[in-house]
Amino acid sequence: MRNLRKLFCIACTVFFFTACEETYNDKLFWPGEISQEYGSYIKPYTLDLTYSGEKLIGKTVSFKTEDSETGTLTLNDVIPGEASTPINGIKLYENEEKGNYTFSGTNITMGGATVKYSGSITPKAMKLDINTQISDKAKLAATYELNTYVWNPEDYSTVGGYFNEIIIKEGEEDNLGFFSIIVQLLPPILNQVLPQVLQDITLAPDGNIIANYSSDPLDMDEIMDMISTEEMVTKIKSRKYQPSPKGLAFWSKTGNKLLVKLNLPAIITEVAKNSNQNIEPQLIAGITDAILKSDPLKLKSMLSIINSLLNNKMLGYLVNTDNVTFLSLFDCIKNGIPLNAIQSEDKHIYLYLDYQTLTPIINVLSGVKISLGEGEPLELSLLFDGWKFLQTFNVGLNIVPITE
Repeated sequence: MRNLRKLFCIACTVFFFTACEETYNDKLFWPGEISQEYGSYIKPYTLDLTYSGEKLIGKTVSFKTEDSETGTLTLNDVIPGEASTPINGIKLYENEEKGNYTFSGTNITMGGATVKYSGSITPKAMKLDINTQISDKAKLAATYELNTYVWNPEDYSTVGGYFNEIIIKEGEEDNLGFFSIIVQLLPPILNQVLPQVLQDITLAPDGNIIANYSSDPLDMDEIMDMISTEEMVTKIKSRKYQPSPKGLAFWSKTGNKLLVKLNLPAIITEVAKNSNQNIEPQLIAGITDAILKSDPLKLKSMLSIINSLLNNKMLGYLVNTDNVTFLSLFDCIKNGIPLNAIQSEDKHIYLYLDYQTLTPIINVLSGVKISLGEGEPLELSLLFDGWKFLQTFNVGLNIVPITE
């Protein structure tokens, strides 16, 4: 009887392993080999991701399959406006010659985006091409130019691409201090500066934001003296404009808010490239991981390390803020900068930041000191002392769609 029991156990064991061989040995890869997270930020790179034909870095995707025949692909923060985009029922096709599985298809996401995808997968790497048309019920996808600059010589006022609304708390009109100077100077200065640095901005159907911008130097003496409408036209024609790279910023619409999502890993990589600096992939990986896992203090630490290499002023202002201020900024980094988007009857669109969103940014700027040559530097905190006396402060762009 004991021998029969042993034989039965051996038979069951042989049957189990034989069954496994029959289930998976005819597969190119076992399910566990390709059920994993693939990233575009680690070495060796496990994710080769293109978005609308352009390489997109700083992203991860997850793949899961139970049988190496069909699976679920999850795009992590890839589709604008969607933190996670699962695509179910993906059919895998064996390519023995190339030693991979291939897949392709079209999916309508829960957020309403249309995603066309194709790719290949092995245990070591995934190649993924995505073409997307995001949900755009408000029909905002278009190319916009700034509202035309006009100077009124009678009262020296200007209108143009700058938009603002300011309401001071009742009874606090005399307490703005130096900030009252900013309130007066912003419209004439920015109405002149904006068209010289920004030719147009495109909210692309795939969610990309592309700006034609100029990095030519500005003549600040001329700006302070004001220029006529005709002089502005001449000035704009003399400047060189170039498009910003794709994949650095994306847009999506939620209610009355237009969210601008910055691709921080891609932006830092671009800054490093322009500075002829080499950033270790592990640092970019740390940024991506901190954002995905909502770890603001880790992100601040990683950015501090990177800034020690890049010595970038804007990044320096950010990492030198206190933790409370950085925490308030983190939501904009992770989920996007919320711009109010108001469309008028004459088709003007006002994209602007409001008081609540601007407050942590003002806190960052308040810690900045500007060198004025000889003497003590100017502390911007002196200029922003009046911020707390404001009830409303909306600042942004006045743009109009370019029609053929």
